[in-house]
Amino acid sequence: MMHERFPNNLSAVPQRLSMLLLWTILALGIVGATYAQTGPTVTVKPVESSSPRVLILVDGKPVEIESAHLQRGMHVMVWVRDLEKLGWGTVESPTPDRFVFKGGGVTLSFTKGEGTAMINSLTVQLPINTYVRDGKLMVPLSFVAKALGFNYECIERPVAMITTAPQKTARAALNTLQGVVTYNGKGVGGIVVRAVDPQFRVIKNAVAKTDPNGDYKIEGLPDGVYLAYVYTGDNPGYFNRASSPVEARGGGVFEVPPIRLGKVISPINPKPGTSIRAAQNGHVSFAWTPCEDAARYRVTIRRRGSSTADFQTSTAKPSVEVPVSMLKPGTAYEIQITAENESCEFLGGTAGTGGKPWTFSVTR
Repeated sequence: MMHERFPNNLSAVPQRLSMLLLWTILALGIVGATYAQTGPTVTVKPVESSSPRVLILVDGKPVEIESAHLQRGMHVMVWVRDLEKLGWGTVESPTPDRFVFKGGGVTLSFTKGEGTAMINSLTVQLPINTYVRDGKLMVPLSFVAKALGFNYECIERPVAMITTAPQKTARAALNTLQGVVTYNGKGVGGIVVRAVDPQFRVIKNAVAKTDPNGDYKIEGLPDGVYLAYVYTGDNPGYFNRASSPVEARGGGVFEVPPIRLGKVISPINPKPGTSIRAAQNGHVSFAWTPCEDAARYRVTIRRRGSSTADFQTSTAKPSVEVPVSMLKPGTAYEIQITAENESCEFLGGTAGTGGKPWTFSVTR
């Protein structure tokens, strides 16, 4: 029969327990003293594991978020409803594919599988697309934290740290784009300018109108890369024009390179698509809307679908007479007009690629 063995000296037990308790108290004291000296600073060694799970610290304290998942590019994704567990706000789902988070005076709207989200009324690019995992909509934690004005940091895997209190004033740190819209070197007033992302998606409510000098300011933009865009749908009579990309960060005012406009020249006579008659050895008359400051108009007529010009000329007036002998009866033609200033710089023209061309045909 086996028996448990006890120490021969039973009096040593209390002594050993006392020593163990003393070492525990000393260890706790050292940890507590270290924390008191360093304040909210927390150092966490990377977990030696292949698991995508991460440790999240909010104001120096670890929080439990089972859904936290590490994606490519060190992006920490969380279930949108876990934002409620953090105490940051509330989550609603107006539709099965759309979720709305409200907290701290900010409203964030997410859609399944989308690479953009709404911050209040602005559409902004997400650092990574939303996706569904185990039936839960996953959203980037960094985007939510920064939208709420929190300081966010994700260090070498897999620790994410968020500080809420010190950065709350950062919500007001939105960016401004400013620039000028010109035509032939002079500012143009009353032009609608919009902010778009590099894929030319319009940022909702990020719009301004130029003053009489052609200057504009687009305010209230979160950090990101933007272009200033003049759209013909807003500004009939002008071609679409966009600036080069500008990276806006840190609540600054960023200068946008000038946007140089080009005017759309419209046909007057003959109307596009019409068939015109001309007497033998006569002329065909063409007229178009004048282009302000134009020194000359270059005229090119070619057969539809051909790259070879049948007729070319230059004129200082917004009209031209073309000998009918240059045109073949029963053939469809296209006429292009290009307006230039004294320096041969482009000022405007008829519709280019994607526009409705000025076409006609000639009959005897």
